[in-house]
Amino acid sequence: MPSWLQPMDLAVALICAVALVTDLSRQRVPNQLTLGGMGLGLIYWSIQQDPLFALGGIALAFVTMFPGWIFGGGIRAGDAKLLMAVGAFYGPEMAFRSSIGTYALAIPFSLIVLLVKGKLSNAYVAARATVTPFPGVPEKDRVVVPFVPVVVGGILLARTTGVLQW
Repeated sequence: MPSWLQPMDLAVALICAVALVTDLSRQRVPNQLTLGGMGLGLIYWSIQQDPLFALGGIALAFVTMFPGWIFGGGIRAGDAKLLMAVGAFYGPEMAFRSSIGTYALAIPFSLIVLLVKGKLSNAYVAARATVTPFPGVPEKDRVVVPFVPVVVGGILLARTTGVLQW
């Protein structure tokens, strides 16, 4: 196994692959996957004598993703829990960097999805609705943007670059 590839990388890759498939096919990320991933990360780091590393990653991922979920920024609970599972393996620094990468990729990715689906005008209406009492996008015109690809992109950006490294 190459030195840059760790056992935790394989676990994270598998978790992310399953999350991608389920999000793209069913618009859901199963709790069994994300909670199981958090548990495995915690077990891994407990064996390594550092369970606080995993707990710190889970906590920081929660803190950074919660605002995007609670304020309706396109992040759903499964997306946040996916990043928490990754944080359990990679720890607080990587959880933070992955969150920032996810937020940085969210708007361009969402605009591309809306453009491809011919609903780009919805972006203006939705953005305006967040700052004024203007009615939002009607239910029939809403587009669900699969967000796991954005989360995975944020994870890859953090894992393969030195952006925001502590």
